[in-house]
Amino acid sequence: MAAHTMTQDQAAARAEQIVRDTAAALTPKPRLESAPVFGNGPSPCLANVPNAGKMVSVAYGYWLRDIPESANAAIGQQVKAYWQKQGYRIDTAKGLGNGQPDISGTTMDDFLISLTWSSNGALSMGATSPCVYPHGTAP
Repeated sequence: MAAHTMTQDQAAARAEQIVRDTAAALTPKPRLESAPVFGNGPSPCLANVPNAGKMVSVAYGYWLRDIPESANAAIGQQVKAYWQKQGYRIDTAKGLGNGQPDISGTTMDDFLISLTWSSNGALSMGATSPCVYPHGTAP
C-alpha cells in the first residue's frame, strides 16, 4: 500500500462522502447517526508501511436509523449493488438472505468499507481511509 497524498482532512471528507452517498441511494432512506464504536476521526496508522508512525487513517461510521429490521436484507442487497456499481471490490457479503447483512470491501482509492448487522437488529456502515500523512506529504 503506497502512501497516499491526500491530507487527513481530505481523507475524513472522503470517508464521510462514501457513507453519505451510499445512504442516499437506499430505500427506505436511513437517518445517519454517528457511531462512536468506529472511533470516528483520525487514529494511528497500523499498516506495515514506511513512516507508519507519522501517518494516520481516518474512520467514520454511522448507525442506519429509521430502517425497520424487516428491511435489513433489502438494504444489504442495495448496499452491495450500489458498491459494485461504483466499481468497489466486495470482499465479503454474508447474511443477505437472512436479514443479517455483513458486507466489506474496498473502494478504488483504497478506503475500507463495511455494512454490519448487530445483534439488536440495527445496521451500521463505515468507511476507513488508507494511511495518509496528516498534511498530505511525508515529513
